[in-house]
Amino acid sequence: DVTTTDPIDAILQADPQWWAQFVILCGVFESWKYNQEMAGKSFLGGAEPAVDYLKLWPEDPAKQEELKLKELKNARLAMIGIAGLVSNHLLPGSCPVPPGF
Repeated sequence: DVTTTDPIDAILQADPQWWAQFVILCGVFESWKYNQEMAGKSFLGGAEPAVDYLKLWPEDPAKQEELKLKELKNARLAMIGIAGLVSNHLLPGSCPVPPGF
């Protein structure tokens, strides 16, 4: 059982069995992704999308570039968020967040 509210400590307290299942699940997804790329589909654009259930990938190249830019900005924000989480764990008080985050 996890006995902390600190996210980094909670990750470190997770069961090895959980980690094994997580690694296997990631391997299954990566294997499927690799097989889709070998079939000529794409996850980064430039070809037919491998997964597009909602049909959100536009046909217009200008709109495709706009969508790629939005995704890039979203990824950058996610990296900044993770960096803040880790830095606040390693250096408490380094980020302006309430205690316990």
